[in-house]
Amino acid sequence: MLTVALCFLGLIVLILLGFPIFVAICLVGGVATVASGDSLLLVVTNVFGGIDSFSLMAIPLFILAGFVMTECNITERLVDLSDALVGRFRGSLGHVNILSSMFFASIQGSGVATTAAIGPIMIPAMIKQRYDKDYAVAVTASAAVIGPIIPPSIAMIMFSYYTGLAVAKLFLGGLVPGILIGLGLMGVNAVYCRIRGYDAVPQAHGAKSILRSVVRSLGGLLIPVIIVVGIAGGYFTPTESGAAAVIYGLAYGLLSGRLKPHRLPAVLIGAARTTAVVMIVLAVSKVFANVLVRAKFQQVVVEHIVDGIGNPYAATLVIMVLLIFLGSFLDPTVLITMFATTVAAVGDSLGFDPVHYAVLMAVTMLTGALTPPVGSMLFVACSIAGLPIERSVRALLPFFAVLLIVAIAVLFIPQLVLIPAGWVDVTAASP
Repeated sequence: MLTVALCFLGLIVLILLGFPIFVAICLVGGVATVASGDSLLLVVTNVFGGIDSFSLMAIPLFILAGFVMTECNITERLVDLSDALVGRFRGSLGHVNILSSMFFASIQGSGVATTAAIGPIMIPAMIKQRYDKDYAVAVTASAAVIGPIIPPSIAMIMFSYYTGLAVAKLFLGGLVPGILIGLGLMGVNAVYCRIRGYDAVPQAHGAKSILRSVVRSLGGLLIPVIIVVGIAGGYFTPTESGAAAVIYGLAYGLLSGRLKPHRLPAVLIGAARTTAVVMIVLAVSKVFANVLVRAKFQQVVVEHIVDGIGNPYAATLVIMVLLIFLGSFLDPTVLITMFATTVAAVGDSLGFDPVHYAVLMAVTMLTGALTPPVGSMLFVACSIAGLPIERSVRALLPFFAVLLIVAIAVLFIPQLVLIPAGWVDVTAASP
């Protein structure tokens, strides 16, 4: 256990010193591997083994689909649609921000990508309409957390890879929690806007305006429909759904003229860069995960938390608190790589359904992406707004509470996950 504690301490210190996350993970994992008497060859093997999986092919495919649709200006169209749907309510820009993030997330499945796509549009617009800068950041960052929860979710793809659970069940299992988070964030926004006096005169849209916005956004909205219906109906696997999304996006963009052929290289390069960031973290995290396995971290957790506490709900709450704390320093992709197998074993020991527990832990790990000092989505939103990260905390707290409430609801009401997950025929929708 001392080895594990020293590894986490070293990792947090390196991150606080400014080391890139993947470098910090690789250094700590490599040093721990060599210190335990193993060869550096094991580090190299783990790096390559960390991304050697067919199911992980879905990640670059969904990222590419998102880049293709972004190049087709679908982000602005989704924002316009959101404005048409919720612009009549007080605090409309905050509602538009949240709903736009949900729409965009259903195309790409990445929280950081959602922040980077929606933030440059919505944060300046909210500031221009006299929303406080810290509030604009809080809304944008918290809404982006929905991205890795609703399908297609990169986080769920990773959970499937490390636990062997069906990706399709995890995809649909995250659908209701993601929608609940979105509705909860809108509720907080409505109350907050009355308290702070934002958007005293909402902008109403008629039926004709709404219909026009729906038609203009239909090309992008069809992607989540294709993915969910295709997976739930057993027409293709989640990995194949990523390929279907790319093919549809290219066909839509080229045939509509919104994607110019000469822009394809730039789109591919942008998608490749984003994919590389995700994959390098997955690759080096495997080194650290191997250190945890060799230190029997999973066995220690089961013995001290599961056996020590006894009550399955109390034990789970303790694990959730620990993961949220670690999420203050580590990206969700890192947390999933390091702890997915451990929390799966804990859930099994406590008697929970594996799909229910995986979705619960995914929501919990993603909650950490909102917490300083290294919360990835909060960091991106603050960078866009030019706001020091510590100044966003106060405005963020009510939105953070929504995520916690939904996570606790998922813990005590497993049907929120299991009913949608039950729509999938596992034999027809394996990775």
